[in-house]
Amino acid sequence: MNYSPSSCGLLGVLRKIDSKKICGNNVANSLELIKYRGSDKGSGYAAFNLDSNNYYTIKTFFNGTEDEIKKIFAEKGIYPDNVTFEDAGNTKSYCFNVSLYNNEDALDEINDELWINGSGRIYSAGKSLNVFKGVGFPADVARAFNIYDKEADMWLAHTRQPTNSPGNYPYWSHPFSSFNIAIVHNGDISSFGANREFLISRGMRSFVGTDSEVIAFLFRELLRDFDLITAVKIMSNNCDDPVIKYKYRGAVLDGPYTLIIGYDSGDDLYMICLTDKTKLRPVILGSDENNYYIASEENQIRNINKNATVWPMEPGSYFIASMKNGIISHGTRHKITDYVYSYNDADIDASSVKYNDLDSHIMALNKHDIIISNVLGHRYIGMKFPAGNKHIKLYGNPGNCLMNLNYNHDVDVYGNVADDCCDTMTGGTIRIHGNAGDVFGQAFQNGKIFVLGNVGNRSGLQMRAYMDYKPVMIINGGFADYLGEYMSGGIIISFANNNAYTGKYIGSGMIGGKIIIRKKINKKYVGLQPSQEYVRSMLMALRKASIIDNDFYISMKNKNIIDIFDKLPDEAKKYVRKMMSKHEIPSYEYRKLNQDEIQEVRNLINEFDSSMGTKNIKYLDSKFTVITPRY
Repeated sequence: MNYSPSSCGLLGVLRKIDSKKICGNNVANSLELIKYRGSDKGSGYAAFNLDSNNYYTIKTFFNGTEDEIKKIFAEKGIYPDNVTFEDAGNTKSYCFNVSLYNNEDALDEINDELWINGSGRIYSAGKSLNVFKGVGFPADVARAFNIYDKEADMWLAHTRQPTNSPGNYPYWSHPFSSFNIAIVHNGDISSFGANREFLISRGMRSFVGTDSEVIAFLFRELLRDFDLITAVKIMSNNCDDPVIKYKYRGAVLDGPYTLIIGYDSGDDLYMICLTDKTKLRPVILGSDENNYYIASEENQIRNINKNATVWPMEPGSYFIASMKNGIISHGTRHKITDYVYSYNDADIDASSVKYNDLDSHIMALNKHDIIISNVLGHRYIGMKFPAGNKHIKLYGNPGNCLMNLNYNHDVDVYGNVADDCCDTMTGGTIRIHGNAGDVFGQAFQNGKIFVLGNVGNRSGLQMRAYMDYKPVMIINGGFADYLGEYMSGGIIISFANNNAYTGKYIGSGMIGGKIIIRKKINKKYVGLQPSQEYVRSMLMALRKASIIDNDFYISMKNKNIIDIFDKLPDEAKKYVRKMMSKHEIPSYEYRKLNQDEIQEVRNLINEFDSSMGTKNIKYLDSKFTVITPRY
């Protein structure tokens, strides 16, 4: 089979304190489910088993003999025992135990010497940590190291699509580690240069050349100076202390990324997830009675426990779970609601169907009404359908690109859907009886999309209307950032039920359509607004040009740009539009709907309530935030 890798794939599983150790078989099989996200250039696993002794397990790639590597360590006063050889695929790997008593500096010196001389690299060192990585697909590496029979308190796993480093040696495979810390990463760290310089200033001398490695080193260095939560906040750019933020600016991560960190503090294990502020790499969080989960796709979690509670991570946030103390940060402000459905007498049982073959099975039935059970991460459902009017019920959790290009088919999904659902849809109705992922309804042109739960980042991106084509998106819950970005037509309604979180940058760049939210939205979250410093500078320029007077400047310099714009003299508005050409700020009103708007949405809301089991029609007389293009 030919593979077209889309990006890296991640998985993290941490057991709860009273639960059994996690079987490597479950981890390897769940990583294999997203084999298509990587390539044969590298995969890997990190196993943590909490232990109270002072012995480190050290693993090193080394192009030499066992006696030679022992001599290098002995010169630093470290005497390996129980040396074993592991075949990592075209590179020798030695594994041994040493009694280090936390002499990490000596290992740093050895690692620098090995790499600078071109002879090897220490790739795993810790009291509870053991990294297994090599060249190959997930199953290849799992077989090489017999992952299937191993157990651990915490696992991290990764399938790799090489981006900024060669892929033909296991040096560049994930996980990367640094003394009781391991990371797996999907994305690109554009701050790599600044991060590397920060590490050099702290005494580090050698790097394998990939941006992912620096994350493990950064986290270790920050933990020398700060507690775990502060270190996480610094790396994820969530630190509010201006002094710390400035001094440690070189340790802040930037770029499109999702990453998982495993950390042994000595008496506890922590599993951490970070994602960038635009969340350009997918991640799903979860928990059940036994474990906590972090995954690139929901099907990885459902493969271990189909009844686990799962939820999407909020852009720019962080998730922290402790083996002994539970969840410290949930990574979202949404109320976590579970959507799990099952069906026993279906036309198709998708559990035995490959991830991209379900369309062929559906079309072979030649039926109008079709029920499909056990959908788990199946991608591209509906993309091969010709125009028509099938009614399909899907039970489970479809993967990316569900019903893209849909024209007039009617689909109910009983479960959550992944990213890129309903892209360029031109007709029909899709009802999601659960949550929807990121980039939901991109370039949505006609038809109706109903969501019982919440939707992800950049939902309604580039929604558009044309002649009689008018798309409608109704969300019972809330939404992440950039709802209706570059929207040019149609209508989006969010009822924000269950105290749902509503994101920022709503309607950024919109030139048409309407967004209606049953909640008073803070004006600063509407559009992609300029900084307060920029607004003050703009007002100062207008004052200097005598377009506004000093009293107007003083009264407006600390206000929101939306309030300022509405009060500007007409002459000033002309200049402000030019000065803010890259900041398209929509119009904002918090009010009751007018009679034309009520007439427009009444039947749509009634249809939503009827099909989704809600009672939102009772809110029709409530106040809504109404967002429309400014000009």
